[in-house]
Amino acid sequence: MRNDSRSRGSLISHVLDSSGIYRPMATADTPKATIQRNRLVAIAAMTIILLLAFAQGAHGLNLDPIWADELASVTFMGAFDPPYSPTQVIGSVQEYSPDQAPLYFVLGAYWAQVAGWSQFALRSLSLYLAMVFVAGLYRFAHDVFGERAALFAALLVTTNSFVVLYFHDIRMYTMLMAVGILHTWLYWRLAQNHRTTRSAWCLFVVSSALLFYTHNFSTILFAGLGSYHVLLVGKSRRWLEIVLGWCLGAVIFSPYAPYVIAGLQFNQGVTANPLGAADVLKLFVYLLANGASLLWLPILSIGAVALWQKRDPSVLRLGFIALVMVGLILALNWRYGIITATRLRYFLLVWFLIAILIAYYLTAIRLWKPVAVIYTILWTVAGYQFLQSGEVITYAGLMARDRQYPPLHDYVYALSGKTQELDYLIGFSENDRVSRVSYNSSNSTSDYYLGAQLGIDGVFLHSSKKRYRLERDVRDILQSHPHVLLAHDPSNAPLNYAQTLAVIEETYISCTSLVEEPALRIRKFAHPVMGCDHRPVSIDYDNDVRLIDRAAYYDADREIVQALTWWDVPDADILDEYNISVQIISSEWNNVRQVDRHLYDSLVPWNVIELPTDDLTPREYRLMLVLYDRETGKRVNGRDQLSGESAKILPLLAFSVPA
Repeated sequence: MRNDSRSRGSLISHVLDSSGIYRPMATADTPKATIQRNRLVAIAAMTIILLLAFAQGAHGLNLDPIWADELASVTFMGAFDPPYSPTQVIGSVQEYSPDQAPLYFVLGAYWAQVAGWSQFALRSLSLYLAMVFVAGLYRFAHDVFGERAALFAALLVTTNSFVVLYFHDIRMYTMLMAVGILHTWLYWRLAQNHRTTRSAWCLFVVSSALLFYTHNFSTILFAGLGSYHVLLVGKSRRWLEIVLGWCLGAVIFSPYAPYVIAGLQFNQGVTANPLGAADVLKLFVYLLANGASLLWLPILSIGAVALWQKRDPSVLRLGFIALVMVGLILALNWRYGIITATRLRYFLLVWFLIAILIAYYLTAIRLWKPVAVIYTILWTVAGYQFLQSGEVITYAGLMARDRQYPPLHDYVYALSGKTQELDYLIGFSENDRVSRVSYNSSNSTSDYYLGAQLGIDGVFLHSSKKRYRLERDVRDILQSHPHVLLAHDPSNAPLNYAQTLAVIEETYISCTSLVEEPALRIRKFAHPVMGCDHRPVSIDYDNDVRLIDRAAYYDADREIVQALTWWDVPDADILDEYNISVQIISSEWNNVRQVDRHLYDSLVPWNVIELPTDDLTPREYRLMLVLYDRETGKRVNGRDQLSGESAKILPLLAFSVPA
């Protein structure tokens, strides 16, 4: 609550209206024009702060490729097999990260169905939640300490380089902060006996449940508020109603609680290199001050002056809550070793309380204007330099390493609408993690950009891979993919690009260049039988064997016909049960030549079969394909997806042998 100890000579005083919120009201000597002007100034200032927060987050939407935890998020949301129902999202979370709460991922799945699966779209959800957080922070600080402190608190959070990192992160942290500030604001109103409505009580209970369903560390906030409530709030009917509200929120979460508890027990003790209490606190205050620890000296001095001039009990209340939260985090870290140098994000719920206290100190002293302005400028400059140096990113997870990745979102943008489903992209990266399956996902980062957004497969070779390994890997790729896309940065070509190109050109023909940009070049290569203009044509057989693609070519000069078939089988046992037969059939339906192979005989995934035509009579012929049971000889019916024809013998090519 706002204290009566504030100066009565202030141009703006506050009284409670019917909703229980403090509003500005004119005193006898306050002109209405001044009041209106102050309101407009506050609105304009908060608008600028929100725009600054939005710009800070929007700057990072396409700045870096998604990192490991973001990859886990898009996997949980169903990016690789959309659309995901809430049940499927929850099942995915329980499979890959059972200690996580599922609400953010369920919301993200719905968001993606509307906005799309690009990193820009998915990160925008966190950005909009960040706007809610900043606005909520202003509202809460305004009710506790007034307009000036609220504006500066919002500005301090918006210019904190560590907090801003999460404004564009595909994780639940901005949602946690947004719901956390909403719940804290509602609690403060209820605990201070503000007049409330039924909707406020319902929102209090709902926000309690939402916090539980957002992140396990929401219990830290409940611990801080609960300790304050039990020890420092007078017992009354309202006091008991608040406790019952929290209990009801816990009951709403109780159906999912066993899964989280089991997940926490499963992951207990897996954290590597946990920090001690001293190191945790050192890093916490370092990040809180935007990497400029000296900024704590003036704020501690200013805080002492502010407390001496105005003994506001709200300062002690918020300070007590923050102290309990920090103490509990340190206790959990001492017991379970959960905090490393990249997990300071567990303090995010404490951030806004400390920001509000700092803002109060800056605006509560008599000479607050020059002090607050100078301090905020220093704070903002320090935050900008800290962010530009890249050091702060090292404390937020794996983002710093991902800067070695190629600009994968540029690949998506450049290739959009230019690829076929069966294309396979070969690129280069300074970090081979880009194509490695993540520990908490069944997919890799390249799977997200290439598969989930472009619908193709691919791999990024390490740009310094040794020669013999590179040639082996590239040949393995060519054995499984008759047409490939080779991508690189021509302005900074990797050392092994020329070698990769040479291996591909040994057997493949060069097709069109799909992308020609100063920093990105992507060229398509195809097996000669496929050709550059080939379009995938599949056949689905009744035994669930699928001919993914096929192509055939008659070479009159060499007097041969070639058939390339690309197979997919649902079960490896089928490989021992079926054969294929490629036959040349005359116009009279006579079988004049055929080749039979076991399905496993180097035919999976693809193979080229050649049949000579040097002794065939000049006339029209057709190349036909048959799949049959090896023991009984019974042919399997197939349906050609291109023509719609369903038969046990299907055409691959019509050709004429010249005289």
